[in-house]
Amino acid sequence: MIPELRAQFNREFSPERYGRLLDVLYERCRMKVEFRIAETPIFVRKKLLDEMAASGADLAKRLIADAQYLESARQAIPRAYCVPGDIAHPNFLTADFALIRDAAGELVPRLVEIQAFPSVYGYQAVLSCAYREAYGLDPALGRYLCGIDDASYWRLLTKTVLGKCDPEHVVLTEVDPEHQKTRPDFEVTARKLGIAVVDIATVEGVGDRLHYRNAMGKLVPIHRIYNRAIADELIARNIRLNFDLKRPWNVEWAGHPNWYFLISKFSIPWLTQGAREGSVVPPAVFLDEVLEGMAGRGCAGREWRLRTPPGRRRLTRTCF
Repeated sequence: MIPELRAQFNREFSPERYGRLLDVLYERCRMKVEFRIAETPIFVRKKLLDEMAASGADLAKRLIADAQYLESARQAIPRAYCVPGDIAHPNFLTADFALIRDAAGELVPRLVEIQAFPSVYGYQAVLSCAYREAYGLDPALGRYLCGIDDASYWRLLTKTVLGKCDPEHVVLTEVDPEHQKTRPDFEVTARKLGIAVVDIATVEGVGDRLHYRNAMGKLVPIHRIYNRAIADELIARNIRLNFDLKRPWNVEWAGHPNWYFLISKFSIPWLTQGAREGSVVPPAVFLDEVLEGMAGRGCAGREWRLRTPPGRRRLTRTCF
């Protein structure tokens, strides 16, 4: 997207350099990355990145300030996964954008998804460094926004994950983390922050505290959880936890589980309401509303009937 940088990279690319990229990632992650790694970074002008970041923050603020929306979204949380102790805003937020060309031929962002859930923050930092090292990229090319650098990025992530807790009492929880393709991120994060990676299915409740077993098998109290376990996966795998998520445990959440539902694809039709032409959010409606409209036009039939869990709504997108 920056033609001169793209042309230079393409001229200098070689399979050997890509092999070096994979080697650097193996060294930094201390394990093989099991998913496909792009041969090239993307070169994007900072102005466009700043615009996308500002749009994501603005959309999140609109949702957080909308009491009617939050109440509706809360009704979509499966009862067994509604966790006490909500906080006023999410610790983490990811907004995914596509880029299109507007009528003037300029690249502009359009929202694909917004989710209040952690991403692979540790791995992404390692990956950007690996691209720079393996391909000999210009050190002046930035990797972060908002004026932060590598050191301040890790300080901010550490503060957000640990809060004021001793790392020994902070865990990264996931479903069967050793077999997740995102495991390199877990390992990088755990080493950098000094925390344990724990299968959420092994967490135990004792009194009003949750506990995990360390490498020596000792039961250790958990004061704060960096939650990476997705409720959808717990449900799909029919995993029964050793503790009741609905109980008010004496624990802090770095990424309270309820926010996974409160800001998600469910929010996109709400964000389109009142949007003007050219909005960063493409038109979107709930699928049940589309089907109701079809029924009103005599288009209903068995082929349109969908089974949806109580309190959940299916989403469809229409993009222009």
